[in-house]
Amino acid sequence: MKVPSFASFGILAPVLCLLLLAGLLSACTQDQASLPVQSGSATEAAQEENRLPFAGVMEQAARLHSEAARLIREEKLARGIPLSEGDKLGIGLLGDEFTAIMTTSAALPEKRTSQLPDFAALCVRYFYEAGLKAGDAVGANFSGSYPGLNLAVLCAAEVMDLDLRYTTSVGSSAYGADIPQYTFPEMVRTVYDAGLISRMPELITLGGGGDMGRNMIGYVIGDPDDIALIEEMIARLKANGLAPAEIESYAQDIALHEELYGEIKLFVNAGGNSLGLGAGENSYMLKTGNGLLAPREIELSPYSGLSERYLAAGIPVVHLLAVRLLCEENGIPFDPDELPVIGTTGVYYRRDTP
Repeated sequence: MKVPSFASFGILAPVLCLLLLAGLLSACTQDQASLPVQSGSATEAAQEENRLPFAGVMEQAARLHSEAARLIREEKLARGIPLSEGDKLGIGLLGDEFTAIMTTSAALPEKRTSQLPDFAALCVRYFYEAGLKAGDAVGANFSGSYPGLNLAVLCAAEVMDLDLRYTTSVGSSAYGADIPQYTFPEMVRTVYDAGLISRMPELITLGGGGDMGRNMIGYVIGDPDDIALIEEMIARLKANGLAPAEIESYAQDIALHEELYGEIKLFVNAGGNSLGLGAGENSYMLKTGNGLLAPREIELSPYSGLSERYLAAGIPVVHLLAVRLLCEENGIPFDPDELPVIGTTGVYYRRDTP
């Protein structure tokens, strides 16, 4: 049978074309009506549902951290100290690779990442997960090695109105607060004087070997200029009410810190000094992970650090050291080329969120 062409219908051809087009449009409309609607508002609602209920407090801590870092950067520049060449984000908390008060080597990407404000948000998350509430007492041990992580703890405690009792040492591993002309205790003073935090350290020590600075590179090498820088630094700290304590032994150091912390509900260790990790060659804390750690049975020794001792005493510990792992476990970008927007990274969401 021969199928007629549209041309054979003459004047009816345009009408048939219109009818055919109308039928196709009707079919498409019906198919689309049967599909679920994927609107932007629905996606946003799903994301909001996965945000942590205290994400707003996390953002407050991150913004406070950002402002604190800005003040420190400005003070550093005002003292004639240039920003580190490795500080590609320009945050201002990084030191140099080799300085008179540097104690050990360190990896630049880890130190650079530890400056991110999201670590203040992470500390809020850990504190909430540990069940802390306003007024709860928290002890914290800082070194100069990770000023960004130290500030993260300070800012988190501030926005949560915790009773933070903290101590800090001066010495620092590479790329930390290792500039003799502007140490971490002085950074804290800058932020405190500006009214961003409400508490200064309970105790300051030199850090390094014996917590008396014995392995600071200036002392190890014996360079007269470096030694002079260290001595000038100590004199300046004393003159400004930041005098480092005299430490006679590891046992005395541990007892002094425990007395200053008093009864606490959680302990924080930021950095890798022997006071927090232990003085033995096989530190328990280097093998036990990072983040929020639950209490456990531990066989203590005279060389056990504060973190081990609190875990063994039934006190949870927040251990902040392995920066890359902390990022991977909590959705914080590692060594990004741009500063993440506060409130947008994975740390503000439930961990099971894709």
